[in-house]
Amino acid sequence: MNEPLEIPRTASQMRALCATRGLAPSRRFGQHFLIEPHILDLIARLAELEAGDIVLEVGTGLGTLTRRLAEVPELVVSVEIDSGLYALARDLLGNQEKVRLIHGDVLESKSSLNPEVCEKLDVGLVAPEAQRFKVVANLTYIITSPFLSALILRYGMPARCVFLVQRELAENLTAKPGNRSYSPLTILLDLLATVTIDRYVSRDVFWPKPKVESAVVCLESKNVDPVPAMRAYPLVRFLFSERRKSIAALLKKLPSTLGGASLKDEAKTRVLDQVGLSGRERAESLLPQQFLELDREISKASSPG
Repeated sequence: MNEPLEIPRTASQMRALCATRGLAPSRRFGQHFLIEPHILDLIARLAELEAGDIVLEVGTGLGTLTRRLAEVPELVVSVEIDSGLYALARDLLGNQEKVRLIHGDVLESKSSLNPEVCEKLDVGLVAPEAQRFKVVANLTYIITSPFLSALILRYGMPARCVFLVQRELAENLTAKPGNRSYSPLTILLDLLATVTIDRYVSRDVFWPKPKVESAVVCLESKNVDPVPAMRAYPLVRFLFSERRKSIAALLKKLPSTLGGASLKDEAKTRVLDQVGLSGRERAESLLPQQFLELDREISKASSPG
């Protein structure tokens, strides 16, 4: 086996290495490579990796973080969508026995993970040595919601996630009721995990330099059953589809897929009473737990008998 290339540590080294392969950061994929060793070490440390952990990394890039992640756990499944970077990462990480590189999108569709990713993870997760499932990712704004919902639908909430995201997205993920950034994804994550912003990251530690600041976000699983939260998620999304309307007004046009067809007006009023709502509230003012209660009462009221 050939010795792997040396993983670049500075912007100039990254630029030179990419140039040898005719590569450049892709605007289409939102590529900005982290060049600050301190932040790379921090992300790996925040993942709290232990022997036996199975790790999913989204965005292999130039392998600067991948190599750090592979030092402790049982397996790292790293996904890279860019074909040129995938080929380069394969050479850079050639001697990493614990790393399984995948070329492709981590998502097959907006609601499901790439089957190849699932296959590699499933093999690792059923191994006798397997302990906890963790995720480390550099997520773009557009992929975050579908990725997290697809991930949780398939595997439940991972034991721990560490994400490097745009500052605005980080603040969305930690928004509270009444905040304009409060969203269905915020609610889903709050029900399943403790979400914290560890720190903000300057634009200056990336190549090329992005237009906005980033943040390191940590998600620690609450170790609760994910089924109620995932079952309520379509209702939450519906109630946020017209976030300025009252809950009562939206329940009047609740789609049949959410139990609306079998709910008469008096039943909807009882549902609101059971949850302790007047109906004048808007979705953005409800606590995450109230959405679970609302979904449960709608399900009970719309069930035959």
